[in-house]
Amino acid sequence: MSYTLVAAEVRRGVFEERNLDSIGIAALLQKDIVLLVPEGAYEIKGNFVNIIIKTAVNEEIFLNPLNFITILEKIMNSRGKPDVIVFTHSSSGTELASYVAGHFNMPLVTDVSGFDKETNVFYKSYYSDKIFGEFRQAGNGPCVVTVRSGSFKEHVIEKGPVETAALEDFALAEGRTFIEYVEEEKGDVDITKAEFLLSVGRGIGNKDEIADYQELAGFLRATLSGSRPVIDKMWLPKAQQVGTSGKTVKPKVYLAMGISGAFQHIAGMKDSDCIIAVNKDPEAPIFQYAHYGIIGDANKLRDKLKDIVKG
Repeated sequence: MSYTLVAAEVRRGVFEERNLDSIGIAALLQKDIVLLVPEGAYEIKGNFVNIIIKTAVNEEIFLNPLNFITILEKIMNSRGKPDVIVFTHSSSGTELASYVAGHFNMPLVTDVSGFDKETNVFYKSYYSDKIFGEFRQAGNGPCVVTVRSGSFKEHVIEKGPVETAALEDFALAEGRTFIEYVEEEKGDVDITKAEFLLSVGRGIGNKDEIADYQELAGFLRATLSGSRPVIDKMWLPKAQQVGTSGKTVKPKVYLAMGISGAFQHIAGMKDSDCIIAVNKDPEAPIFQYAHYGIIGDANKLRDKLKDIVKG
C-alpha cells in the first residue's frame, strides 16, 4: 500500500488546527492519507483523509517518542512502510520526527514550507525567506518531514467516506513518564484576540519609549505587542510576544514599528489581513510581507500619529 502517514498534533483532547497543514502537504503528495491519532473524542472536521488509525493509548503516552516508535513498527508490519511520515513543526512534532528518522534511518527535512508536486521537491526557507533550500529524496525509501504552520492548509481536499481502524496490543516503553502540561504565564492582554495590533521592535531604541507607544495604542484602540528582542530586554511581558517562540496572531491590522522582520517574527504575523511596516532600513525583511511600508524613524512617526489622533 502506497500511503502518507500523518501524525496528529493533539493537546488536552484537542485536535489542533495546524494538523491541516500536515494533511495539506499529504494531499499534494497524491497518496492515500493515513492519520494516526491517540484514543479520545477528538473533533476532526472534514473528510480530508482516507484512513484514521486510533491507537489504544492516551495522548501523553502517544507523544512519548519511545512509544511512538513501537506504534510505527506495528503499523509498518501490517501496512508496509509509508512513503512519507509527516509531523507538525512544533516542539512535540520535531521531537517525534527526529526519533523516528534516527531509529528507522530515514532522511529528515524540518520546517518545510513548500512542495512542488511536479518535481517532488520540498522547500525550506532560510534567513527570513531570503533563501530557499531544495530537498529531493534520493531513492525510494520513506522520508520524514515536519511542516511549518500556515503553509499547506489550503491544499486539503475532501476524500469521501473515511475508514477507521484500531491499533491495540503493543508494549509500552519504560523509563520515561509524562508528568504534566505546564501552562505558559498568562498576562492581562490576549494578543491573539486583538483586531488591531501595534507591535514594537528594538528599533524603537529603549524601554523609555514604551509608554508613548502604549499611549498611541490607546488612541488607536489597538493592543500593544512586541518582537522577541523587546521581550528579551524585558520592555514588555512575555505574553505580548509575537513570533514562533511567542504567539501567532491574525489581526485585521498589524502595525509593526521598529521591527526588522526575522523569520521567527514573520511566521507569527504573516497571515494578518493588513500589515503596515515602519523601519529606517529600506532592506528590512518585513517590507517583503507588508501591504504598506514607511521608510523612516518609528519614534518620529509615533509622535506625529499621536498629534494627529489627539487633534
